[in-house]
Amino acid sequence: MAEVPEHEISALRGLIGYEQILETDRIMKQYGVSESEIRELLRPVTQSQPTTVTENQSIDTSPFIPDSKEAPSLPTTANVMDKSNFRFEYDPSAGAAQRRSAVAQAILCPGCGVALGIPDVRPIKVTCPQCLLETLFDA
Repeated sequence: MAEVPEHEISALRGLIGYEQILETDRIMKQYGVSESEIRELLRPVTQSQPTTVTENQSIDTSPFIPDSKEAPSLPTTANVMDKSNFRFEYDPSAGAAQRRSAVAQAILCPGCGVALGIPDVRPIKVTCPQCLLETLFDA
């Protein structure tokens, strides 16, 4: 078994969904490692070591209550990307083909960073299908 370089693991951490599955398969074939070994490498260091609670310790199970009632403000300007780098053809339905023809820009979701194809109409309210964050873009 060959050692997987850290740059491969960090690139794999940046992917989600099907793209991560494809890249995991490529790394498995290239370095001769199993999927469970790759998943172990992807796990953060804090998760790889189990925690135990002794008699004198207790786990805080109270709900998290933030100090202020205001949610942090997210950017309202779109982080525009080059749409030619992304594939938006994953839905073969007729309605999707019409929506794809209206795609003029690719932006990154401010919540999770997934690429979204949108028209260049402003202001536009976008709901991310990955994290369900609803954002109004002004510019």
